Amino acid sequence: MTKVFIDTNIIIDYTKGHSQDLKFFLEQQREEKIHLYVNPVVISEFFTDKNLENKKKHDKAIEFFKLFEILNINKETGLIAGKLVRDKRVNFLADALIAATCLHFNLYLATKDKKDFSKIENLKLY
Repeated sequence: MTKVFIDTNIIIDYTKGHSQDLKFFLEQQREEKIHLYVNPVVISEFFTDKNLENKKKHDKAIEFFKLFEILNINKETGLIAGKLVRDKRVNFLADALIAATCLHFNLYLATKDKKDFSKIENLKLY
């Protein structure tokens, strides 16, 4: 089964009604063709949305994230992320932690910002 990490931008676009990309991934997961993952970085980026101050929306978002397996950031992902930033492979620590999670757990990365990750060797983009 293909393991796919979903970047925050795909989730935000879907929840705002701007894109149906995530719908495709969720259907693929239901058909057991892929398995979807996120990490705490994606969750924290998503939850910066002021609209989630509304309890009903907040609770719905919490429920929504049950569709994904959550991979925690650990020492190894931290070391990889630090090297990615130090070597100027990515510009932002959040992106480095996302990429490091994909590298460490051997996941494909589904993102709308492929150029942000283009300098990372061995990162598999979906």
